[in-house]
Amino acid sequence: MNNKNLVMLAGAAVVLVGAAYFMNGGRKPSAPGLMGKPVLADFDIASVASVEIGDKVKLVAADDGWKIESLGGYPADKAKIVENMLKLKELKVGQVARGRAIASPVEVSLKDASGNAVVTLTLGEKHVKQSSGESMYGGYPDGRYVKCGDATVLVADTLDAFDGDPKRWCDTHIVDTPYVSFTGIADSGLSEDELGFATGKVCKVTVKGDTNRVATVGATVKGGSDRYLKLDGDKWVYTVASYTADSVVKAAEEAEKKAEEAKKAAEEAAKKPEAKADEAKPAVEAEAKPEEPKPAEAKPAAENKPAAETKPAESK
Repeated sequence: MNNKNLVMLAGAAVVLVGAAYFMNGGRKPSAPGLMGKPVLADFDIASVASVEIGDKVKLVAADDGWKIESLGGYPADKAKIVENMLKLKELKVGQVARGRAIASPVEVSLKDASGNAVVTLTLGEKHVKQSSGESMYGGYPDGRYVKCGDATVLVADTLDAFDGDPKRWCDTHIVDTPYVSFTGIADSGLSEDELGFATGKVCKVTVKGDTNRVATVGATVKGGSDRYLKLDGDKWVYTVASYTADSVVKAAEEAEKKAEEAKKAAEEAAKKPEAKADEAKPAVEAEAKPEEPKPAEAKPAAENKPAAETKPAESK
């Protein structure tokens, strides 16, 4: 092989290497040293006093517990906060995605009581694992891209609580029987007419074992289908799905119907013994009435017999 052929082969090799580099987007091989390493190695959960997820969710620690400011100050579920903070702390690098741009980024900022940043990271799209075979459901999410600092990595947790729905950070279950879960917290500035409780349906419900609680179903939310609902002794006004409101009203009407039927049955049962007693009373009286003594038969008066005639004594 002459020098000319060698030069041509070398040139072709350079072209192939360049093409391969271009096709891979100029990415460098994943650094094996990062695989399995914590994403947030120095994260101190105890120092977190606020959580901000984009402009949709803000949670703040207060003296009486965590509050969801983006949900009107509704109490957050501390267990859910701890659970999701632990998920962040336990994140490990599954794959390094060098050069990958984060699509639809969600900024997550955790701060301490002084407002200083404890953790700042950007969440990207979820990784979808394609189902094997001919599945009609396609793929399913099995991880998420996360950018922390300059590195973009793929982690094995989808971090669903950080999607931007504030209800993921609280317990939305408010009534046991019938089951009621709220869809939102009503604006505190709404008027009584807008809420519609004055002409709403008052229903007995069960909350945490208390069967004497009262729920009032109000008007339909303007521009939607949800209904307003409030519980006695509760300062919050909730919004619930229309089918949930219907189930509360239906359950109350059925309970009222059963109570009315039971009342009527009791009244009828109370009348029956009285009727029987009235029917039995004359017979009892007849049996108990003593027989009146018959008047004694008058005996005829003794006949006055004439006195025996006195015969004159015979003279001797």
